Amino acid sequence: MPQLGLISDIHGDPIALELAWAHLTLLGADSIVCAGDLVGYGPFPDRVVAFLHEHQIPSVRGNHDRWAIERPPHEPDEFGGGSPSPETRVLLDRLEPSLVFDRSGRVIVVVHGSPRGDMDFITPRTHPPSILDGYLSSLDADIIIHGHTHQPMCYRSAQKLIVNPGSLVSMPVVKTSRTFALLDLDSLDVRFFDVESGQPVAVEPWPGSEEPPTAPSRFTS
Repeated sequence: MPQLGLISDIHGDPIALELAWAHLTLLGADSIVCAGDLVGYGPFPDRVVAFLHEHQIPSVRGNHDRWAIERPPHEPDEFGGGSPSPETRVLLDRLEPSLVFDRSGRVIVVVHGSPRGDMDFITPRTHPPSILDGYLSSLDADIIIHGHTHQPMCYRSAQKLIVNPGSLVSMPVVKTSRTFALLDLDSLDVRFFDVESGQPVAVEPWPGSEEPPTAPSRFTS
């Protein structure tokens, strides 16, 4: 029963990252993938990037990661994040805007915002089922993983899935869900969890999703 851990929007918070990694390890994740925004807002970009690199957790490039390498070295982050070291800038520069891989016979695409770009917010108003189905069809993907909105979401259609694990960052510098997710690649069951406690968090299905609501949620779309 292959289990894929999903994280996103760490934003320079290594403690949240380490907690999520520990919880996912205990939950049985075989591997973990990140949907970007490793830096920005939080003060410890080097620790976050080093942890992902050391634990071989692949990540796409988020908009804050892109901005970090577009800024001249030592120029302050306008969002208050710590300045990445030269070594961290090299690793950020190696990140790709998307990842595509096959796991357990399923084609998985990872982006930050949406397939359209790292600044595109996937919301119920802008992304009804017709658009989400179009992404899955045009990419020939079984699963699309994204971040950016800092809100967890799950959309199912014809045995395919689009999921946002929410944001890890736990610092009071930006609105955040403080969540991560675990995806069963056989059943496409997705479970969401709180970063600090590791307890399950209920998330309402996306409007038009084939999966009915299972429980009231503290996160609404």
